[in-house]
Amino acid sequence: MKSIIVCFVALFAIISSSCEGEDKPVVESPSGLELVSSPTETVGNQGGVFAVRYVISSPSDDAQVAVSSDNTEMISSIEVISEDTVKVVVAANKTDAERQGTVTIEYKDESVSVLFVQEPMDSVVVVANQLIGNYYGERLCPGLGYYWIIMSDGGIVDGEATNGSEFFRIDLIAPMAEDEDNIRIPDGYYRYDATNSLEEYTIPNLGNTDFSYIDDGGMAWAEPFVDASLEVSGSRFTLKANTENSSYYVTFEGEYTITANIISDNISTLEEDLEIDLTGCVGTLSNYGDYWLCGYTNWGIEFVHNKGLKYGTYLVLDFISESTTSCVGTYRYSGFSGEDSTKPNFAPGFYIPGMRISDDGVHMMGSLVQINRDGKGIAQAPLYGGEFTISQNEDGTYHIVIDAVDDAEPAHRITLDWTGRL
Repeated sequence: MKSIIVCFVALFAIISSSCEGEDKPVVESPSGLELVSSPTETVGNQGGVFAVRYVISSPSDDAQVAVSSDNTEMISSIEVISEDTVKVVVAANKTDAERQGTVTIEYKDESVSVLFVQEPMDSVVVVANQLIGNYYGERLCPGLGYYWIIMSDGGIVDGEATNGSEFFRIDLIAPMAEDEDNIRIPDGYYRYDATNSLEEYTIPNLGNTDFSYIDDGGMAWAEPFVDASLEVSGSRFTLKANTENSSYYVTFEGEYTITANIISDNISTLEEDLEIDLTGCVGTLSNYGDYWLCGYTNWGIEFVHNKGLKYGTYLVLDFISESTTSCVGTYRYSGFSGEDSTKPNFAPGFYIPGMRISDDGVHMMGSLVQINRDGKGIAQAPLYGGEFTISQNEDGTYHIVIDAVDDAEPAHRITLDWTGRL
């Protein structure tokens, strides 16, 4: 009997306590600040403008609403635009991670808050099947190597970018190459460096680091990276990169080729004397008038292989004559002006020596010869000394004899004895 009474008393106590909780009056806050909007807001990665709504049931003339945020990078602007609304501007999320920021509204001693949760930028996943690049040695920073690589989904064939292809181009600062005949990108984690400190294991902002695309119609455009990281481990490369509009996750694994492109004081890459072979080449004679504004006529003879510039021999003779109607004559190396060491002497009877007009040595002008095989450059040399003679036969053909040298030390001899039509 005792146990039944105890249970009854306990049950009565529970019921009484519950009833007392329901009847207890709610004590209102002094101002009655209440949040009307949801306490959590999910935001897309593009960001946008959002309204946070609240009410103050007991406003006071001597109090104002204050707003703040704990993530100003994400929540770029907060503004009270009416007595019950706060405008919140959320910036685009250009990272591959979710981020959060809280907006707090305060009035007198009370506060309410809304948590904004923003989705990460959607990454475009690309599996590259090709990686090529150049190595420029210490061009940017003594003691450190400068590399430029291109990761592609197969868009580069015989040195040409093909339509419908994506390219991820990246500058890198890293330790010097250990073997210039088999250049490897040093293992490590490379971080984007917008300040161009040129420190080891960085991706400098030199204008060559970007995403580019060529559509099926041949139209091309590029978007620079605003952030990037590259992890290299042996033959595996993992790139995470963001542009203003997109995020990319690019991987490559396999064999790759990095070409040494170290510019010396000399342009010539000849290793022995060269007897020019013009087999399969077509010659063109051009009169450029007073191109150099020196008072005399600039003539040019250009030999191009019938398959194009990337095949066989490419030969250019660039020279000055008093005659406006004939190129016949003997032309000697002009040398350079004593007033300007980069400017040739423009005078009749002289030829313009081959010279570099770009830092990487790819673009040249003047008298030069280049040899290509199956789309790849084998050798190049400027005509940098000696002379050549041009004569014309009775049948209208021309006879060209070259006896010149390149700019190497010691110099290599460059010769030609050719007869044909121009």
